[in-house]
Amino acid sequence: MKKTDMYVLSRWPAILTLLIASLFLSGCASTSNGPLQSLTYPRDDNVRQPNLLVLIRGLGADHTVFAKEGVIEEIRDLGLPFDVIAPNAHFGYYQSETFAQRLKEDVIDPARRQGYKQIWLAGFSMGGLGALVYLRSHPEDIDGVLLTSPFLGWPGIHSEIQKAGGVSDWVPNEIDPKDWQRMMWGWISQQDFNTQVPIWLGYGKNDILTRAGPPLLASVLPESRVFTSPGNHTIATLKTLFSQHLATLAKQIQPNPVVFLSGENAASAF
Repeated sequence: MKKTDMYVLSRWPAILTLLIASLFLSGCASTSNGPLQSLTYPRDDNVRQPNLLVLIRGLGADHTVFAKEGVIEEIRDLGLPFDVIAPNAHFGYYQSETFAQRLKEDVIDPARRQGYKQIWLAGFSMGGLGALVYLRSHPEDIDGVLLTSPFLGWPGIHSEIQKAGGVSDWVPNEIDPKDWQRMMWGWISQQDFNTQVPIWLGYGKNDILTRAGPPLLASVLPESRVFTSPGNHTIATLKTLFSQHLATLAKQIQPNPVVFLSGENAASAF
């Protein structure tokens, strides 16, 4: 195991403690209502690609992680017809329940005004949850979703669903609007994932953080859109999974770059 992966795993107990405290001691946790700050990575400085890939970060790193870990370089090397944007969607936006609003106003709507034809979300860990939160609120905005080891709640909700016989048989009790787990799984249980915005799911077989969440989601997704990899909730595993996502993405999109008009700048709307 790489030293970086060992470091990430060593941090998870403290990170989870902080997350739990934030969820249950909301008055003490930092929240955010301000605009999302984003890093943009055009594939070419002189040509806007027809599509945009939105990378949504996890809890344990900021939005610079994608460049630091070579993800941006990998996307470019594949020659995919995508520009990339990475908003700094930290936990405060989830805590304040402004994540979907801010992503729409600060990233998605400006991208549509720029003329991007397709917009895909790629969520990692907590960002996978974020991608589903956004899809639940604004399905008309998104053309595809790539989930990499998404965090989908705590073991208690997973056990409850399993004991009911699975996602399709589980019927949540009256849902408290503040109970995000039941709201999310209630939405998942009502979807026909064969006909709605396509979701691809990849997760590690030995993931100690996400546990039963991804396998439960996998049970209601088309089998061809689900894959696994050996490994835990580490940077190495997430990168391996996302590489497979990129191979899938390459099959979905045909290149059709758009040359900028005079005075137009790829990052101006962000």
